[in-house]
Amino acid sequence: MISRTDKNDGSEAMLIEPELSVPPTSIDRLQQLIDYVEVDGIYMLDTSGRVLTWNRGAELNKGYSRQEILGKHFRMFFVPEDIASGVPELELTEARRHGRCAGEGWRLRKNGDRFWASFVITAMSDEKGKHIGFAKVIRDLTERKRYEDALLAMDATLREERDRLHAATESSLDALFICEAFRDDSGEIEDFVFTYLNNNAVKLTLLPRGVLLGGKMCELLPLNRTGGFFERYKQVVLTGKPFVDEHELQRSNTSICWIRVQAVKLHDGVAITASDITARKRAEQRVMHLAQHDSLTGLPNRNLLNDRIDQSIARAKRDKTKVGVLLIDLDSFKEINDTLGHTIGDEVLCIVARRLQEAIRASDSIIRMGGDEFVAVVPDIHQLPELITVVDKIFDHLRPPIHCGPHKIRQTCSIGIAIYPESSTTTGELLKRADMAMYASKHAGKNQFKFFGHRNSVLKKRARGVSHPLPKAGRRPALSLPEA
Repeated sequence: MISRTDKNDGSEAMLIEPELSVPPTSIDRLQQLIDYVEVDGIYMLDTSGRVLTWNRGAELNKGYSRQEILGKHFRMFFVPEDIASGVPELELTEARRHGRCAGEGWRLRKNGDRFWASFVITAMSDEKGKHIGFAKVIRDLTERKRYEDALLAMDATLREERDRLHAATESSLDALFICEAFRDDSGEIEDFVFTYLNNNAVKLTLLPRGVLLGGKMCELLPLNRTGGFFERYKQVVLTGKPFVDEHELQRSNTSICWIRVQAVKLHDGVAITASDITARKRAEQRVMHLAQHDSLTGLPNRNLLNDRIDQSIARAKRDKTKVGVLLIDLDSFKEINDTLGHTIGDEVLCIVARRLQEAIRASDSIIRMGGDEFVAVVPDIHQLPELITVVDKIFDHLRPPIHCGPHKIRQTCSIGIAIYPESSTTTGELLKRADMAMYASKHAGKNQFKFFGHRNSVLKKRARGVSHPLPKAGRRPALSLPEA
């Protein structure tokens, strides 16, 4: 409506003209844009922190409508622990002093839910520099926070597992090596590089950790190549199949003699554990020794007898030689036990066993069958006199008296001999026929030896060719061939 003066009478007349719409200013457009932003909450605060404006983003973010929030203090958006600590006031103070305050923290929605938000508070001043309030921008980062928290939790879990694994490997009794394949230009594995090892690995190798880490396995520990381990590790990487092996360490600067090695594929390399099994091996050897050796004399027992004869026969077949099986039975030994007691008897057996071992060759074996019976296995015989020489030495070594305390005992023996292949070609038959020949020696008067065999004129002639009288200890036994 516009007033003007009438030219005729000078009076004012009110004329109604249509109102024209005023185009919005740039400030209005900016305010309109801010009001409709939905991603970020944008609102104004007065100097004390009360809400002056409220955009669509703030409404979606907090859950409050414009009518509900205008004039309310912005501390209502903070969680109780932050309110108790004075965080809202501290943020306004920092913004007032430094021009802005930015950060992240927990905030509350209208329904009481917490959400993680980033914020920027900017202090505003008029054209004269007077502080007139604050502008605040807030963004909901809850999803990002959940993702980050999940990553942090996962990382914490991984660190915990890694720490536990590290503690386990360091406290393990086994040596642990982790190695990566070192490949040449063609891609062939030419060595492995140590990337991790525990304390026991350092102790086992006797090399400093700093030398081992990053070093090549076969350069630092040549045994891996010469002992064939390197090739086995390569196959683990190429096939993915693990392997387990037990190896005896031939080293003088360590007490470890046996290790058990296990390797499994790990990426482009192997994880190797090495266990000291020396105690177990020694225990096994003790058990094996006890199972295969006589507890009194320490000689191999009858559990090893067949194996020794079988091996000797196999070698004789290959080398075209003979094997002598001597069954040695002590004469009148029962009288020693009955008159002097079993303690003296055991001592005599031990001395006899030692003398028998001294009488035979290094390649021969003396086995205690039990009681007062022994077996000598004499392989690699080419001529009969070689066997007769061993028999003579047995009699010679048993001839000196045995001194047991105040007792001086003369112990003789009767020997039965079977020869492979003349007497038999099987272990069982050789033992049976040596036993028969031994009983023939007993019946012939003891303190002598006899061969078992058929009427073989060549064998008889050879046997008779070495017959001669014994010295004072007794007559030289006549050599004869009992009938089969």
